[in-house]
Amino acid sequence: METRERMVMIVDDDAHFVIALEKRLRAAGYRTVTSLTADKAVGKAVDSPPDVILLDLCLNGADGLDVAAALRQEPATAHTPIIFVTGSASAEFKSACAAVGGKYFLAKPYDPDLLLQLLRSVFGTDELTEAQRLSAAKRRQPTGQVGYQYTR
Repeated sequence: METRERMVMIVDDDAHFVIALEKRLRAAGYRTVTSLTADKAVGKAVDSPPDVILLDLCLNGADGLDVAAALRQEPATAHTPIIFVTGSASAEFKSACAAVGGKYFLAKPYDPDLLLQLLRSVFGTDELTEAQRLSAAKRRQPTGQVGYQYTR
């Protein structure tokens, strides 16, 4: 099993969504890099190629499909998996994404557990990360406290 942390790039113009997603991914053991604008996304991805890109399709003043096409033109990101994030997963949308190499989709609002499962699928492993194992172990440790529940 590979021990290095996977790098996930988040491209979305909703800062609140990005912050929440970043916290969730870091808690699961992933490193993150973000871009709130389409024009900076390609440059950031080329400068420091991520292992996967979460790309919103409706960016302020830009189309996520255009960003995906630009990423595919760059040798550093030509084969980087892209997970398209959208509020609509229609057949037309999936077809447009497939035209730029899209195989993965995440609907907003997203289910955090589904996102982590999707990332494991993209990386070809369903194994738990070290952070997930430690978190699960902490939850199982006895605290020495006894709790009672009273009902009437």
